[in-house]
Amino acid sequence: MIRRIIYFLLATIVFGGLAGAIAFYAFDFKPKMIANIIMSAPRPPVTIAAEDAKTETWQPTIAGIGTLQAADGIDITPQVGGTVQKIFFDSGVMVKKGDTLVQLDTATDEADLRSLQAQLANAEVDLKRKKEVFDKGFAAKAAVDAAQSLRDQLAANAERVEAQMKLKTVVAPWDGMVGLRSISVGSYLAAGQKITWLQKTDTIFADFTVTEADFGKIKPGLKVKARFAAYPDQVFEGEVATSDARVSNESRTITVRAKLPNPDNKLLPGMYANVEVEAGDPVEVVTVPQTAVTFSLYGDTIFAVVPATKLDPKAKEGDLAAERRIVKTGTVRDGRIAITKGIEVGEKIVTAGQNKVEQGAHVVINNDIALKELDPTTVQ
Repeated sequence: MIRRIIYFLLATIVFGGLAGAIAFYAFDFKPKMIANIIMSAPRPPVTIAAEDAKTETWQPTIAGIGTLQAADGIDITPQVGGTVQKIFFDSGVMVKKGDTLVQLDTATDEADLRSLQAQLANAEVDLKRKKEVFDKGFAAKAAVDAAQSLRDQLAANAERVEAQMKLKTVVAPWDGMVGLRSISVGSYLAAGQKITWLQKTDTIFADFTVTEADFGKIKPGLKVKARFAAYPDQVFEGEVATSDARVSNESRTITVRAKLPNPDNKLLPGMYANVEVEAGDPVEVVTVPQTAVTFSLYGDTIFAVVPATKLDPKAKEGDLAAERRIVKTGTVRDGRIAITKGIEVGEKIVTAGQNKVEQGAHVVINNDIALKELDPTTVQ
């Protein structure tokens, strides 16, 4: 009986050990062995698109966001109050200097003027009569002076009424375009109440701000290019006219005014303008596609394509690898970005597929995967 128990325990130990060995092999040793084989196997190269960094000649520019201002712009308002009798303009039309815009009712003024003219005529007759009597020695000089004073006072009152009547004819002070009218015939206008805008826009100003550093490069006469959302395919050219007399305490920028010809009146006051000032002589810069640069808080980077042997001595001759470079970027223009430090002319740069690339990864170039520019005519 004891011998059976001993045989049973020995069998249990043997089969338990065998089962443990099988479990260790299946669940620990074998997975680690496979993982080591996979990790030690060479990784397949990553397919990327690449192109050479090249030299371009760029005109240095200073960019700014501005607002258009009319060369001359005012609210048309009456100097005196009155009821609108006639309106001689339509909204949004061009007017000439001296054109009548609005006529206010002058019936009361005309009645006052007729009364004063009648009194003036009588005062002139009385003055003449008293002068004749004074010349004959039968009237005092004081009587003549009183008659003269009354006559002059009535003449001045008549002139005042005539001037007030003229003020009730509102005319354009200069050539320009009127805006939307805000009055109707029969409405009462108080002195200073707005009738409409009047803007002179054959030449228009673009006011934009620049930093203190850029202001040193600004001077009158520099060529300016402006673009507007209303005309995305058109560039409007002008020149720097002048600048403000002080720097803003809040933003530490200074306002610059550019002058743009506007013969077709396409540009209107209040429009936003993207302004570029051509400052300095053209310079040569190293450029790459903007898609090649990865921007981050820790620095901007680019992957350069180099011989794999530079990064891995065990690599085969002719293999290529990606090398991460920290670069210093400049201005962006037409989808390309200037690189001022970190890349030399002629070096091949990864332009697509960076999301699959890491430092030292082997790569193959296939420019068929390069990003294509969107054709807006195909957008539905």
